[in-house]
Amino acid sequence: MSNPLFNKKLMILDIEASSAEEALTFMSKKLIEEGIVKESFTQAILSREAEFSTGLPGFGRGVAIPHADPEHVNVSALAVGILRHPVQFRMMGNHDELIEAEVLFMLALKESHSHMSVLQSLMDVIQNEALLTQIKEAHTQESLYELMSANIA
Repeated sequence: MSNPLFNKKLMILDIEASSAEEALTFMSKKLIEEGIVKESFTQAILSREAEFSTGLPGFGRGVAIPHADPEHVNVSALAVGILRHPVQFRMMGNHDELIEAEVLFMLALKESHSHMSVLQSLMDVIQNEALLTQIKEAHTQESLYELMSANIA
């Protein structure tokens, strides 16, 4: 069963970035290239991150769940980015605390109501240390795609 949210081209491995902004820009450009989001998405995601941070302490791995408003999205998708080196994201709900994020789950959702069910599935993934490690250590787009498809409702 394939999940319409996932696209192998949006399973992005080995991202070289020195900051959260660089990682977010890199990933949003991939979404633009695939026609998933509008050109305005990059600025929207950077602005939103500055205002509402999305870093979360996963089990043994920092993660971030950046997203932008539905008006910047053409088709719903979830992009997964694996960073070569962790970058600092501010923690969700506590702007003063920094998280060394290694995995980014970038949400591009057309309907705002679908945010909650996807976020709930992502929280389950983030709280599963073994699964998060498998995601971080995936070596191919195919294996990352399989892991995500099997674990996100």
